[in-house]
Amino acid sequence: MKNTVRRCLLLVAAAGLVVAGGTTTATATGTAVSDQDRAFLRGAHQSNLAEIATGKLAQAKGSSDRVKDLGALLVSDHTKLDAALRRVAAAANVSLPTTPNAEQRALQAKLTAAGAGEFDALFVAGQLEGHAKTMAIGERELANGSDARVIKAAKDSAPVIASHHEKFMAAARSLGLPDSVDAGTSGLAATADNTVPAGLVGLGALLAGLGAFLVLRRRPVPVSGRSAR
Repeated sequence: MKNTVRRCLLLVAAAGLVVAGGTTTATATGTAVSDQDRAFLRGAHQSNLAEIATGKLAQAKGSSDRVKDLGALLVSDHTKLDAALRRVAAAANVSLPTTPNAEQRALQAKLTAAGAGEFDALFVAGQLEGHAKTMAIGERELANGSDARVIKAAKDSAPVIASHHEKFMAAARSLGLPDSVDAGTSGLAATADNTVPAGLVGLGALLAGLGAFLVLRRRPVPVSGRSAR
């Protein structure tokens, strides 16, 4: 009887060691991913979701072939980038948001409601700001990240994002828009749905400036020798 009890105790102790070992491994895996790495994965994923959605809108609502082509490029490239990023997030055991952040959703709503004469300029201006922010969070990951897998994801995506930004700069110039924006401080970090990110202030300024541009563009050219009223 004593031997039976002893064997049972040994089995329980062994099982405890296995469980403890598994917990230690899981904890080590989780702590290997820093807050910076998590912020990049979540922010880049939200950026991809936003670019895919706005790219589809541009294909449907764009007034020019250039805007439609840019929309198709966003859908294609960001779908590929996001597939690679999701694999990294899964390996790092990082959960990802299911929707773009509040700022990105606000821009999508503006694009959805925009008229035919306003969509192209709003789309291009919005993508300039969005890609500037995406580049900024990628640079922060390259400078401060700690997980080699996440750093590689940021490094691999950087040339694609930079190429998009250059194309939108050229599109902005063709529309008579400024070809640079202040990326602000909100970046694309994941935010709770019940908070208003500081970047919405930047988006408001962008939309206000764009509205003024569209109003000025609609004004009739004054007759020579007379002042416009």
